[in-house]
Amino acid sequence: MIDKAQRVVAWLMNRVRVNRLFESIEDGVPVFLKRRRPGGTIVIWFGNRFLALAQSGIWMFVRAGDWIEWEVHCARLLYPERPEVKAGPGAAVTVPKVAGTSLRQLLARNEPAVRAFTTAARELRRAHQLPCNCYGAPWSHGDLHLDNILYDPGTDRAVLIDFDARHDFRIISTQRHGDDLKVMLLELIGLPDGRWLQPATALIEEYQEASVLSELSRQLFVPRGFARILWHVRTNGAPTRQVEERLKTVRMIIERVAATTAPTARQLARDAG
Repeated sequence: MIDKAQRVVAWLMNRVRVNRLFESIEDGVPVFLKRRRPGGTIVIWFGNRFLALAQSGIWMFVRAGDWIEWEVHCARLLYPERPEVKAGPGAAVTVPKVAGTSLRQLLARNEPAVRAFTTAARELRRAHQLPCNCYGAPWSHGDLHLDNILYDPGTDRAVLIDFDARHDFRIISTQRHGDDLKVMLLELIGLPDGRWLQPATALIEEYQEASVLSELSRQLFVPRGFARILWHVRTNGAPTRQVEERLKTVRMIIERVAATTAPTARQLARDAG
């Protein structure tokens, strides 16, 4: 049972935002301007202390310039064919608007989500295969909650957005990729009803990469201490018994899918990265 102090920390983490988002038009193109909030640096510094205590393996950018550089790098790496994401003006990033609805919004509206999660898994698998110079290994997101994936039913496309944090460069790719999947699954597991199961199954079945799924299965256990607060946030405060029962179901799904997907030579080489 998470005590009152832990619940306060979880509540704050769910509500603190270090960047502000503004809609605008630039050269006739709809864009979003992401700008660092005043005082955001202090919030990030304390947030990183908590993330370190929680052994999360991720951290946020204290310096706005480092965040901007990473945001532009990720957007250009993943989507070089799209209108360019640009630094500025000031401590901000200009991001061309992308069509789609976040996976979290789809679930909140009770709209059919299985196809969206299948497409998102396919897009995440593609992104996880892209070599990243910063890691010297395949890329990963680091904060892949369901607001950070947009789905456009008209084109059946998914897009990853908001690169405000990243994994520690010292963590190997399979662990980072497993963590990206885990963050998505924990939000699904935290839903108050049975709507979580079909999207979770679709996500795992479409992602397919056996080595990553095996690593994911090892990560799907309720932790203790500060790490448990982070889980409480990511599962939207769901009861521990519910979380543990659903984690057991997810591990069974992973075991079934991984058993039918033998690691390829490429996967094995990537695991060493």
